Parts: sequence; structure tokens; C-alpha cells
Amino acid sequence: MTELDGALGVLPASSGKIYCVVGASSSGPFNLPSTFGRPKDVISNFGGGPLVEAACHELELYGKPVCVTRTAQTVAGTPGTIDVTGVLGTSVATLTGVPIDDYEAQVKVLTGGTIGTAGIILQWSLDGGRTLSPPTALGTATSFAVPGAGSLAFAFAAGTLIAGDVAKTRTTAPQWNATDLGLALDALGNSAVSWELVYPVGPIDGAAFDLIETKIASLRARGKFRAWIGNTRVPLVAESEATYAAALVTIFGSRATVSGSLCAGAAKITSSVSGRKYKRPIAFSVAAVTALVSAEINIADVNRGPLIGVTIRDANGNPDEHDESVSPGLDDARFCVLRTWEGRGGAYVNRPLVFSNPGSDFSIFPYRRVINIAEAVVQNYLQLRLNKPILVSALTGFILESEALEIEAGAKSALRSALLAVPMASSINFVLSRTDNLLSSKTLTGDARIVPLAYAETINVTVGYTNPAAQILGA
Repeated sequence: MTELDGALGVLPASSGKIYCVVGASSSGPFNLPSTFGRPKDVISNFGGGPLVEAACHELELYGKPVCVTRTAQTVAGTPGTIDVTGVLGTSVATLTGVPIDDYEAQVKVLTGGTIGTAGIILQWSLDGGRTLSPPTALGTATSFAVPGAGSLAFAFAAGTLIAGDVAKTRTTAPQWNATDLGLALDALGNSAVSWELVYPVGPIDGAAFDLIETKIASLRARGKFRAWIGNTRVPLVAESEATYAAALVTIFGSRATVSGSLCAGAAKITSSVSGRKYKRPIAFSVAAVTALVSAEINIADVNRGPLIGVTIRDANGNPDEHDESVSPGLDDARFCVLRTWEGRGGAYVNRPLVFSNPGSDFSIFPYRRVINIAEAVVQNYLQLRLNKPILVSALTGFILESEALEIEAGAKSALRSALLAVPMASSINFVLSRTDNLLSSKTLTGDARIVPLAYAETINVTVGYTNPAAQILGA
């Protein structure tokens, strides 16, 4: 038996269509989907790490409940490769321990001295120096364990540190492997939670992509219409735009889905746990905003404003993360990416692409979400028609027209209520076959058709001068 604390923040399984996050954290039960309404309860049950950060991002910024499922984490976190180019003292700095999240960890020397002798004052950061700690005395210690980062520590060999010295690293969080992720998705799929969208928190590679697709397809076969949003790995330290794009195309160029959106790139996103500005996969924000809005909303709509707490430019306004308006290409490769707009502050979604093949009806995520609703509505209505008596023609054995019209009217009414009350589609229709051999096959067939909403992605206008006097003279 597994006990969860914070029951006042755990919501029942019937709390509506829920946003789900699946991933690694520092504590909590494995493969046990639980729905929360308060960040503090997520933290108390699951500690820290990418899973907790993603869940709290949605809860704090948007106030919607989140279903949290912790995976096993077969792939251990790593402290990364230390960068000591900024260390001029004689002490050799190294790394020890295991982090619980993706950090840009660094220590900066404010007051220099000799290792092992009191007097050295440090300042540390987990977000690349964007948020700095208060001055911290090293004392006589020969290592510094970074608070709140698991067992990650900077170790200092005998020698000196000089004021201004900086040692830094980029860590990687503990991570699920394909087996771990599969077990968590199975648990989520078998749970009583009524969910719509899942974000597998962690870098999606080819194997993970294929696994997620298999799990979502399996749920669809069971009448559970779901969708997913994930993120590729973020760029490596000093990796160029071209190298990053080429690597992603190599992995995903031959893959496609009509059920998921694959994001690429990173952004600096304000943590809802610590307030730091961590480098995060953009899916942290893209998935959270998608879960917030109604199914028909295109989150690339500029009128919605920039993504909250998300930046892809440095303090001087220069791009330091992928910006599709500056370095186009990933959108053409079907990845969902961020961009900026001239004259507007902040970061925006370029297009909420589904990672589908060119020509697919499911080009953008609203089309995936709306058809999921349509399928669920039709399924729910037709389940009520199963095993009910149906009159057939004494001459043909086919369904009577009056019976067919009654079933069609019910299906259309259900679709209109779901999709046209607040327009999620332009029109709906449902047609039942009149030629099914119902007495033998005991099977009816029908077609539901949805005319979707349109979304203008380009508006072409000609602009020029006109001379009213010339028009008068010409007349």
C-alpha cells in the first residue's frame, strides 16, 4: 500500500479532462497516477526534479489540476563536464554527486583564499547566474554541495581561489528509459483519471517516440482518444543551429504521428518551485498552455500575448535560444518551436504543429484535439444505442428509414452540442448506412464528418501611395 500526503490537494478522478505529466522526480511512488490542485502537495509528495517542475508550472500559472505520474529512472543523472576556464586560482575544481534536475550550476568566488582555510566566500547559482545566492562561506571545507540540487557538489583540490573565479557545469536530470516510460503510460492509460493530453517530461528520442505512439494507438483502440506533446533533447553546449537541426532530422525525419506534437529547442522558463530561470525544453510551456485553452484555440494566436515566464533572448535582446523568426528551418521539419515578433516583447509559439506527414489533415494541434472530442462524443452516444431493438424492413432486412433518421438525429445533436455551441468546428454531419445486413452482422456503420475551423497563417497585402488629384484628372 502506498500512502500519499496532502489529500486536500489531491483531486478525484472525475475532475474533468485532466492534463498529465509523466517523468522523473526525487521521491514519490512509481507508476501511480494522482491528480493535484496545489503545487505544495506535488512538492511534498514528489520532492523535486523535472516532473515536479512541469506539474507546478501548470498549477501555479494556470490553476488547472494536473495528473502526476512518476516513472522509474533507470538512467542516472550526471553532473556534466566542468568548465574551469573562468578559474584563475591554483585549486583544481571537479564535480561529484548526482543532480536531481537539469541545471546550469555554477559557483563564483566573491572573496578568494586558500582551500581548507576559512575566508573564502562563494556565490552559487543553478540557472547559469541568472539567479544568484546570498554570499556563502566555504569555511574550511574542500567541497561545496549545491543546496537543493541532490548530491551535486563542486570539489576543490589544494590551492587557491581568486575573487572572480567561476566554475560551472550543465547537468542532466535522472531519466526514464523506454521500459520505465512504458510502465508509467500503461498505468496512466489504465487509471480512472479522465485525461486528454500527456506530456512525457524528458528528452524524446526515436525509441521514446515510437513507444509513445504505440501506447497512444493502443488507447485509441480501446476507445480512449488521447494526444501527447513532447520535446526533443535541447541543444548541447555550443552546438550550432545547423548541427542541432541536422541531428534532429536524422532521428525523426522518417517518423510521423497524427496524435502528437514534437517540440524542439529550449527556453529560459521561470520555475514555479524556486523562482529561478532554468533552461527548459519549450514543451514545459507549450504543453501547459495547450492544456489550458479550449480545443479549438490555436496557441500561436498573437492576441493571446507572449508565453508567461518564457524568454529566448538574453538581457540585451539578442537570441540565445532557437528563434524561428531568426533561424528558420525547424518548423519546416515539422517541429513545434518558438519565435519572436518584431515590435512585440516575449516569446510566442510559431505554429502548434502535429508531427504529421505533409498533407495530413492533422497539421496543427487544434485539429487533433477537436477530432478527439468528436470521436468521444459519437462513441458515447452510440454506446447508448447498443443492444436496443431496431426495426428493419420486412422486404429488405435493412434498417427502417425512421429508425436511421432517429439515430442520425441523436448523433448530430450530440456533435452540435459539443462542437458548435462554442464553435470548435464550422459544421458537423452524421450519416448512417441504410444497407447494413443488420440481422446477420449485427453491425451498423456510419460516417461522422467535421468541417474544421480555418486559421490564417499568412496574410498578403499590397500597400502603396495614391494621389487623389490624379484620380480626379483621370476621370
